[in-house]
Amino acid sequence: MSEQYDVAELQSAVTRLQQLDSLVLATVGQDGEPHASYAPFAEHDGYLYVLLSGLALHTQNLQQQQQANVLLIEDEASARNIFARARMNYAAAVMTVEKDTTEGIAALEAMKTKLGNTVDVLSGLPDFMLFRLQLEKARLVTGFGRAFVFTPGDVAGAVQLTEKNAKTV
Repeated sequence: MSEQYDVAELQSAVTRLQQLDSLVLATVGQDGEPHASYAPFAEHDGYLYVLLSGLALHTQNLQQQQQANVLLIEDEASARNIFARARMNYAAAVMTVEKDTTEGIAALEAMKTKLGNTVDVLSGLPDFMLFRLQLEKARLVTGFGRAFVFTPGDVAGAVQLTEKNAKTV
């Protein structure tokens, strides 16, 4: 990691982004067609959880491919420069979680605490499904020339991207 940036600075950026209420979700269909959407989310026990309608294309893609890319991005209104918004991408393995299991109940409670009572309404609908996103690789951008790759939960092991290593890290 570059000596210009300390772990506390990176952890602070990660924490701010994880406090957002929604994420951008990139999925791919069986036909290889990419699809971008968004979903409210909550973190619980090191995983991100989303509650999605079975009618939505991203839900169908997640069921078929069981992988996604997640983007957490700073709001445009608070960004100092629109070209350098703080953002974090995660590669994620995806698993369906039954809503009435111990894990499902705990995840839905975390979502309700963070996102409000609409979670109760949606989780009661038969077409809404709960998904666990297991974060596998993180890429954090905090500004121009300030991009880092790390294993989720291990910001101390971050590697700063440079022209020399950007294609190999």
